[in-house]
Amino acid sequence: MRGLIVFFIICCVGCTRQNSRYQFSIKGNIEGVKYGKVCLMTPGDSSEVLFSTDLDGGKFELKGELDEPRHFILSVNRKKIYFLMDGRNMEISCPYSSLSDQYVKGSPANDLALEYDKLVQEGYYKGLNILVNEYKALLDAGEQKMADEKMTQALKMEDKYFELTRDFVRLHPDNIFSAYISNIVKGESYEKGKELYSMLTPKMQTSYYGRSLKQNTDALAISALGGPCPDFTATDESGNKISLNSQKGGIMVLDFWASWCGPCRQEMKNLRGQYAEFKDQGVRFMSISLDDSVDKWKKACEEEQIPWISVRDDNGWSKSEIRKLFGIQAIPFIVLLDKDGNIVAKNIRRNSLHEKILELLQK
Repeated sequence: MRGLIVFFIICCVGCTRQNSRYQFSIKGNIEGVKYGKVCLMTPGDSSEVLFSTDLDGGKFELKGELDEPRHFILSVNRKKIYFLMDGRNMEISCPYSSLSDQYVKGSPANDLALEYDKLVQEGYYKGLNILVNEYKALLDAGEQKMADEKMTQALKMEDKYFELTRDFVRLHPDNIFSAYISNIVKGESYEKGKELYSMLTPKMQTSYYGRSLKQNTDALAISALGGPCPDFTATDESGNKISLNSQKGGIMVLDFWASWCGPCRQEMKNLRGQYAEFKDQGVRFMSISLDDSVDKWKKACEEEQIPWISVRDDNGWSKSEIRKLFGIQAIPFIVLLDKDGNIVAKNIRRNSLHEKILELLQK
């Protein structure tokens, strides 16, 4: 009897493990193409074919098991679509010429992604594009002050983007798309990542994208707001190693840039004005280049005639450990430190930076 009980338990555990895998089916009817190959592939540079089948008269069916739902690529001959896949029984029916994720049916995560795209297009990108176009027009007209104000408004739209996403995640906490988009929208902010992660259900927190969100958010704790700025070392134009700690003392502006970054070079014009205004009040500036090429960096330094300390990360962009400390995904990226060396703002620019410096000076 004991042996039978043990056998029964082993069988049940085995069944539970098997059923915990994600089983799926995708049926397709693609108009305009009769024959060929259909593949389900992993995303990324080293994409791997997971399942494949033949296209017969424009129709196909893919069935299989995966570790868990996430992003995948559906390849039909030479065309590919990227989509979030979490449905058990999915279908796609469309002309081959217009193959896209909008025709995928039966994947709640993909449906939610399409819904979110419409929301942010209307609530974020529409307003952002207007401000950016107005900024460019003012810049072309030589109206630098008014252009700075428009850029400040455009940058503040990031707050709107986060708010839209936060509200969306709050409404859909039990879907992998919420974990996926949270990891993107959190950006370089430990605080945003932590808030978005807390909204997910326990199931989504342990999903592929939930685990990624937590890992990436935890990595940002070292440069969280209110904490001491992590030290790093970079090289100046004379080849000297300069540590951040050796430069601390008073309010400090850290400007991360690169010679190939047009917006970075434009941002320096604004920084130059703020430097002139605040340098005699104890505010220090430091530009940290993420250039891969030393020669291109030095050439850009000569062109810009940077009046404050200028250094370069020896590891360049792709291998930069400094960039990882702050979670920098795009440049220009500016960090503001208070007189005690604590981080008071990350990814702050233009008039918002100016206002924050004035606020710190008044303390």
